[in-house]
Amino acid sequence: MMMEILFLDYLLSKQGILKIAQLVILLVAFACVRSTWYNSFYAYGFYEGVTLGYSVAIVLYLLLTVFGLQKKASFVNWLIAEFVLDTLGFIFISTGSIIAALKSFEVPVLVAASVCGLLASYLLVGSVILSFVATQRPQPADPPV
Repeated sequence: MMMEILFLDYLLSKQGILKIAQLVILLVAFACVRSTWYNSFYAYGFYEGVTLGYSVAIVLYLLLTVFGLQKKASFVNWLIAEFVLDTLGFIFISTGSIIAALKSFEVPVLVAASVCGLLASYLLVGSVILSFVATQRPQPADPPV
């Protein structure tokens, strides 16, 4: 009964595993920044917003795929949506991580947060590449209803 409601194929794919890894790493980065008192509010405020915002976006995307809402909203090209989501995530997270690394003042927790962000950026590049490859493959035509 549960397998009819949940579509777990995406979570077991390369893209799904990358998304879960990104989510975990971004939440660790967010927790690192929140657990310390930081000197540069603007640098880390942006970093917190980016890591938490993109984590929420990943959770929403995973929920959409797990509950099969993508199949019901066929008017959206989900491959391109994922490509755009990952590309924007890469731009914002890598920018925030570089700024965070420059403003870390050698505080170990803040350095760890920026390293986690850079690692998430690396995983986002992998996601962008996989999304791009998926958009280049011919998509099967939906049968007429």
